[in-house]
Amino acid sequence: MTDIMLAGITLPGDLKWTDEFTAWKVGRSQRISLGGALIVSESAQQAGRPITLETTSNGNGDYTAAITLETLRALQALESAPRTTPMMLVMPDHNAGTRSFDVMFNASGGAAIEAEPLLFKSPYYDTDYFSLTLRLIQV
Repeated sequence: MTDIMLAGITLPGDLKWTDEFTAWKVGRSQRISLGGALIVSESAQQAGRPITLETTSNGNGDYTAAITLETLRALQALESAPRTTPMMLVMPDHNAGTRSFDVMFNASGGAAIEAEPLLFKSPYYDTDYFSLTLRLIQV
């Protein structure tokens, strides 16, 4: 499996893109007029596709695409730096090859990066593994 690359950081290629098949091309808003009628507005979206990548678990303690603390720290450092230009995200394509997206961190619905240790201990070392939820948005 080909790895995922985000701005030079290597991530496991089998992170699950949870909202890959969610419709996003049409923006919609709804409101009620003063007279009580429903007003629905729609417009084509050129950007704004959510890209949420997650570690998965089968519930028996087996994880797919966990990341090391070293990788988590690199992601946190990338996210904490102010950014004026998008980052390049390169992911494996379904049949062969790769696909790329210009992205930014998406913190509109909460934290852009969430991580949980696979095994609690103190202190953590760079080689310890964490489950990851990474929220990005195409720009």
